[in-house]
Amino acid sequence: MPKSLEFWALIISILAIGISIFTWFRSHKIDRARRDDEERDQNSAVLRAHLERDPGKLVVENIGNSEARNISIRIDNNPILEAPGIQVPDGRNYIIGPHSHISFRVSLTFQIPVPQSIEITWDDDDSTGKNYRNSLSY
Repeated sequence: MPKSLEFWALIISILAIGISIFTWFRSHKIDRARRDDEERDQNSAVLRAHLERDPGKLVVENIGNSEARNISIRIDNNPILEAPGIQVPDGRNYIIGPHSHISFRVSLTFQIPVPQSIEITWDDDDSTGKNYRNSLSY
């Protein structure tokens, strides 16, 4: 009986050590992935868009740490140049620096509905063809 008890205590100890090693490797892998994500986010642009009621404007902001280039904006599946009620400034090649924004005046009437959706694609230092899609509302 004592030999049997010692055997099971040894088995349980070995299993505990094995589980501890497995948990440590898994936590190390998760931590490494999180650090890689943080490094990638430091080198990327993150674009967001929203409507502001007073004065009526569409704001596209870069909350990331890199410059956004080659920006393409579609409103309700139309290029922004063809979107009704949105006044686009001169120049078609938009660049948004880190922690800055661009805005477009929105003129709405009873004939021109409020834009419902936006899709933005851009390039940055990290990659090309990044995409942001969201609904718009006041």
